[in-house]
Amino acid sequence: MKKVLVLVLGLFLIACGSDEKKKPEDTTKETEKIEATQEEVTYPKLTDVPTQLNYIFDNGYEFADDIKVDFIALESKGGDKYQLIYGLEEGTDFAKVAELKVSAVFYPVDPSLLKDEIYQKRKARQIPELSKLFTLDGGIVVAQNFEIIPKEFTQVKFYFYNDQGVVNKKILTVRDIKMPK
Repeated sequence: MKKVLVLVLGLFLIACGSDEKKKPEDTTKETEKIEATQEEVTYPKLTDVPTQLNYIFDNGYEFADDIKVDFIALESKGGDKYQLIYGLEEGTDFAKVAELKVSAVFYPVDPSLLKDEIYQKRKARQIPELSKLFTLDGGIVVAQNFEIIPKEFTQVKFYFYNDQGVVNKKILTVRDIKMPK
């Protein structure tokens, strides 16, 4: 008798449960807020850039679903000073990029020309920097300033990273680079 009573009570509780189906969450408002937030952010204009950039890569590259680079330009700032400019494509999460670091690893033809002994041993010079966003010709770019002595490189590797490592484990390699004058 107790088993029947427990069974009937259980069926009663199940039958009396909420008939209201869960409504799918309305994410359109959240998406609109995110888009509005991205549109409202203004970045400083990148200055002292020639009208014609010295592209070393212009085929587009997807570091992640939300981090896409259209081009990479290498500009001389005089002497041993240079600037890398990463042109970000539309659809890139600029807020995410701003929280990351960007790195370029230069592999010189002659590693003995590298200034520091540690880089000579590694046969490469890493140029890490926090991602700094700027506007350039209506687009958003990341700019990275650095100094380096060798002028010819067998390859340069580019990637975005954070404390957990390289984003999406994707590294772009560009070969045979000569520094502009």
